[in-house]
Amino acid sequence: MHEIGGYFSLECGSAANYHKKAIGLNSCRNALRYVIRTYNITEMYVPYYTCPVVWDAIAAENCKIIPYDIDDTFMPTIQFPHDAFILYNNYFGICAKNVAELSRTYANLIIDNAQAFYMAKCGLASFYSPRKFFGLPDGGLLICEKQLNEQLETDVSYGRCMHLLKRVDLGANAGYRDFQSNDESLVEQPIKKMSKLTSLLMGNINYEHAKQQRLKNFAFLHAALKDKNELNVDLTADDVPMVYPFKTTDTGLRARLIENKIFVAKYWPVEENGCMKSAAAQTLADTITALPIDQRYDESDMQRILEVING
Repeated sequence: MHEIGGYFSLECGSAANYHKKAIGLNSCRNALRYVIRTYNITEMYVPYYTCPVVWDAIAAENCKIIPYDIDDTFMPTIQFPHDAFILYNNYFGICAKNVAELSRTYANLIIDNAQAFYMAKCGLASFYSPRKFFGLPDGGLLICEKQLNEQLETDVSYGRCMHLLKRVDLGANAGYRDFQSNDESLVEQPIKKMSKLTSLLMGNINYEHAKQQRLKNFAFLHAALKDKNELNVDLTADDVPMVYPFKTTDTGLRARLIENKIFVAKYWPVEENGCMKSAAAQTLADTITALPIDQRYDESDMQRILEVING
C-alpha cells in the first residue's frame, strides 16, 4: 500500500533518463553478463587492456575469453572473424571514431561504454556505468534489441551511499575506504534491476551541463598538453570524455598529483586473474595518467593541474 505522510525522504528530481531506451540494471558488469546470457554467447574477443571486473563478469557466465591487444590509437591490432562476438572499450570516452569504424565491419560488436556515458548505442549492444560520471551508489545501463527472459529482483542501494555522503561533509579522503567497500560489495552481486534510489538520483542530474563542462575542461587541458601528450587525441562530435588521458614518460607525475590532492585513477592495475597480461596493455596502464575534467571543476582547477604537471 502506498505510504502517505511521515518524514521526508531525499529530494529527487524528475529529469528524463539520458538513454531513454536503456535497461536499468544494478551494475555495468552485470549489463555485460545480461548480454552474454541473452545472446547465448559462448566465446568473446576481449581486450587485454580493460578493467579486471570485465574478465570476471565474462568468466562468471562460462564464456571463453579470446584476448587481443590494441595499438596507441586504441584500435585492435588483429582482424576478427566476421561473425565473432567482440567486446570493444570506448576508452576514456574518446574513441567514437573507432567505434563507428568497427561497427561497420562487425555485426556482433559489443561496446563497453563504461567510460563514455554520452555515446549513442552502436553495434549489437552498448552498456554504460553512470556512476563513473555522476555521484551514484551503483547502477548500469544497457541498450540492446533483445531482453533476457528471466524475472529479475530489484536491487536496494541505501547501504551503498556512505562514501557519497561523507565526501560532501568531510571530503574525499574521509570517504575513500567506504568507496572501496562499496566497490567490493558489487563484486559478486547477481544481475538485478536498478534500485529505486539510484533511478531517482539519476533524475537530479543536469546532463547537458555536465556534458558541456567536461568538454570545456578537456579542451583547456588539451590546448596546453597536446604537444606533450604521446597520444594523438582528436575528438569527434560524438565524444564526451570521462577524463583527459595524458600519456607521458614522467614516471613521478601520478605521485606529484596525488601529493597536491589531485586524485587520479589508474586504468588498470595488474591483476592475478589473467587480465592485462600483455606487454602492450601494461605499457598503456603505466604511461597514461587520467586527469580529472568532470563537471565539478572549472578552468581554475584545470590550471592547477597544469601547474603540477609543469613543475
